[in-house]
Amino acid sequence: MAAIGVEIPSEQAQARSVDQPASGCPANYKNWNRDPAYLELQWSKRADGSCHRLVDVLPQQLSGQGVFVVWLSGGEMTSTAVLYVGRGSLRDELAKCRHDPLFRAERLYVAWATVDTTRLVESVAAYLYQRLRPMWGEAVYAPSTPVSLPLYCLAI
Repeated sequence: MAAIGVEIPSEQAQARSVDQPASGCPANYKNWNRDPAYLELQWSKRADGSCHRLVDVLPQQLSGQGVFVVWLSGGEMTSTAVLYVGRGSLRDELAKCRHDPLFRAERLYVAWATVDTTRLVESVAAYLYQRLRPMWGEAVYAPSTPVSLPLYCLAI
């Protein structure tokens, strides 16, 4: 008999031993809505495997949500500099860059990748921002999700 007068059956009254693992749904609560630990992004390339020049990419060609990286090719004499990490609607955000006077220099290149899960776009952008350290743009303050980088292009 419990203190208030409610009788507790003996099988419920016994506590589970600390050595016994929990079972059922509460045992897997940490795995609910877990994001991937690493994403292999499919970065854009031209048909010949080279990188896209920013002036050659028309925003109408792009669709979906994702991330993109704009960089200035240093050529043989100087190093390459990452200028901007963009995120959101690929078509809209790239169109904004093309209209910005900062992105009118020669030797600008761009690589983009779609991110299938819209809620992951911010965390992918945060990782790219932390790793590539662009010269311009707004910092992304979100938990970061590690992704593959477009290193094949940044070596131009």
